[in-house]
Amino acid sequence: MAIFFTADTHFSLKDFIGVIKRDARPFSSCKEMNKKIIKIWNKQAGKNDIIYHLGDFVNFNCKDSEGYKTCFKLVKKIKAKVILILGNNEKRIVDKCFDGDFNKFKTWLIGLGFQDIIEDGIFLEIAKDTENSLKAYLTHQPKDHKKDFLNLFGHIHSTVKIKPYGFNVGVDVNHFKLCSEDYILMLKRDSVYFDENVYN
Repeated sequence: MAIFFTADTHFSLKDFIGVIKRDARPFSSCKEMNKKIIKIWNKQAGKNDIIYHLGDFVNFNCKDSEGYKTCFKLVKKIKAKVILILGNNEKRIVDKCFDGDFNKFKTWLIGLGFQDIIEDGIFLEIAKDTENSLKAYLTHQPKDHKKDFLNLFGHIHSTVKIKPYGFNVGVDVNHFKLCSEDYILMLKRDSVYFDENVYN
């Protein structure tokens, strides 16, 4: 079993907020975007693998308050098991469409095929062997990072890939690919060589 990380797919039916244009995503439509991202993932991760999605699996806004239902069903096309940590878009859905009831939302998503739904950030041991183990904190927003831990996050799209306390695993800074444990361990190992230009 392999573990992967990603965030900020914003699977959508229509590009109401301009995620394709704003983040310069190389797709002509949301339909093409949804299909190609899942195709990339299915080449990386198989049915025995786990993807931690760090929020904003779908796009949700007042101009299309029903499209999210169709977009969450895309989980069925993903070979790996998907564990979703809520992003700000999911939290809006809980508040506006599920009367603030997280457990009701969670039950609905598990019924669609998600492996698990996590309301807030979690700690996770990233380990390939005893010499290369790392405790990470997974969260949607980087402002919620934990001191003295490696933090994996999303939310900020293409603005920055690396912060002093962790890495952006979102699709916009990772060529729409999933981030593997090996990749995270490599970034952490190489971070000792980063100078102030990385963070400024």
